[in-house]
Amino acid sequence: MEAEEKNVMQPLLVDMDNLKWKVDGIEKMLETLIDIYIDVFYEVKDDYLEELKTIKKERGKVFNSIEEFDRHFE
Repeated sequence: MEAEEKNVMQPLLVDMDNLKWKVDGIEKMLETLIDIYIDVFYEVKDDYLEELKTIKKERGKVFNSIEEFDRHFE
């Protein structure tokens, strides 16, 4: 009986190891995608804020937030 159990369990253990390896790979890919998203968001936002500062200086109007900027042009 013990030999039969080992024969049944061995493929399951191999499958579990393979699944763990795949999940770890997916986790790393998701972390990379999140890092890329965060980097892109903050770089764009920083560039946008720099552009707002330039507009403020040129136009003489000072906006305290993006929302205030949006309301001004509604």
